[in-house]
Amino acid sequence: MADYHKCFIENMKFYRKKKGLSQAQLAESCDVSNGTIGNIECGLTKPSFDLILQIAEVLEIKPELLFVGDDNTEFKKEQSDKFSKEQLKRIKAAFSSAASAALDELKADANNTTQK
Repeated sequence: MADYHKCFIENMKFYRKKKGLSQAQLAESCDVSNGTIGNIECGLTKPSFDLILQIAEVLEIKPELLFVGDDNTEFKKEQSDKFSKEQLKRIKAAFSSAASAALDELKADANNTTQK
C-alpha cells in the first residue's frame, strides 16, 4: 500500500510542475491551505477522496494517473518528452551561442585581413 502513496506523491508533483503550478497555486485552486498541499507532497498527510478528485481536475488529468507507477507507458512518455524538450532548449542555446561566437570571430578575421 505504501507504494501507491509514494507513487501518488511523485505523480502529483510531476503533474503540478508540468502544469506550471506552485504548491500555493494548486492549494488555492483546490480551496485548501498551502500547508495541506505541502504536507501531502512531503508524505505527512494523505488527501481525502474528494481532494484527490479536485487535484486531478485542477491538473486536468484523470485521477487514476495520480496512482500509476513509472512502468506506465503514458507516464514514461510524458517524462521523456519533457526531458527531450528541456535538452533541445539547452542544445539550441549552446549552438546559438557557439554560432554567434564563430561569426564574430570570422568578422574579426575579415576586418583584420581587409585592414592589412
